[in-house]
Amino acid sequence: MYRLIVKNFGVLKDIDIKLNKTNLFIGENGSGKSVLAKLITVITNHTLNKDEILLKIKDFEINFIDDKTIIKLEENKDTLFLFKDNTFISFDKIGELQKGYLKLKPEIELYKFINKLESNGTVDDKIDKLYDEKQQNLIKKVMSDNGRKKALLNLEKDYKKLESQYIPTERNLISLFNQSLSNLLTANIPLPKALLEFSAQYNSARNKIKELELLNIKFESKNGQDRIYYNKNNFLPLEQSSSGIQSALPLYLTVKYFNNKHENIIVEEPELNLFPKAQADTTKFIVENSSNSLYLMTHSPYILSTLNSLLFAYKASNKNDILKKKIANIIPKSQQINPSEFSAYLLENGKSVNILTKRGLIRADAINDCSDNIDDEFNELMELYREFKDA
Repeated sequence: MYRLIVKNFGVLKDIDIKLNKTNLFIGENGSGKSVLAKLITVITNHTLNKDEILLKIKDFEINFIDDKTIIKLEENKDTLFLFKDNTFISFDKIGELQKGYLKLKPEIELYKFINKLESNGTVDDKIDKLYDEKQQNLIKKVMSDNGRKKALLNLEKDYKKLESQYIPTERNLISLFNQSLSNLLTANIPLPKALLEFSAQYNSARNKIKELELLNIKFESKNGQDRIYYNKNNFLPLEQSSSGIQSALPLYLTVKYFNNKHENIIVEEPELNLFPKAQADTTKFIVENSSNSLYLMTHSPYILSTLNSLLFAYKASNKNDILKKKIANIIPKSQQINPSEFSAYLLENGKSVNILTKRGLIRADAINDCSDNIDDEFNELMELYREFKDA
């Protein structure tokens, strides 16, 4: 388990949180959820060295570092890195896997290049044209060692898992963004790098996952077009579908695509543009398709209530076999959350507040606070009405 300490980083003044398998962060607009989401994406990406961490912070437009900033990441009380006084005091984030990969990266790239040539069926011709005799012999030797080739490609796969993936709120722009990306780039319009990176990941996902059912519709990628089928024969292009679907599809596709490929998935506002039941269904889908660490930034009471159900389902299922079987008919085991693997925090006034009860569930007042302001206003209106309706 990781422990993250952040002090004097933009709106984040005094954050001390445990990062678990499933993590929830709530808070009002401007409380720092987005800043924390991006920061977690950067510092849990174990492929980045010190310079790359600082560069990524700038790319993500969260460059709030000053002389008072402290960022500390621990794993089981061992310090992975400490940033203080505008420099890294300690840095022990690059492990043996990373070192091994970086050492063997040139050979891995050669295998990938050869794979690409083999897929086009032109290996020998291209080798003869592009390389001298010594290089040709080396390449042919590499090609003949299938055992090493497989081992190194698996090494790269394991290395890529160390990357964290960020799913931004701006995903609802993807349908329009992808259609005009070349024009935007040609016009030199400054685009957020986080959105550019997500767009690339989304395209990889849609090229891999050609069909997907979600929220009572069916997605299909056909002839370079994202189609949304509302029934068997009728479809709309994604950019002409509802705002909820335009927000949900990039989320569903990338979550499914990232599963088992990356250690950390960070999702901003899974509820974006969705009806309450769709918010609940989406939460269950994300949990079910996130085998590694998951981070959810939200201010939706429906997301919180759904997570509480998934937590309670796990607790109740472990009472006896009868409950386990009956509960699985309502909430499958794949969607249940172990409370010991769950963290939840409220971001407020620059600080982090644990909102879990001793039983490992989200505090009821935290859920109510997400909607109480509206209820209080309505109750106040009703009291005024009763008092003065006959005046």
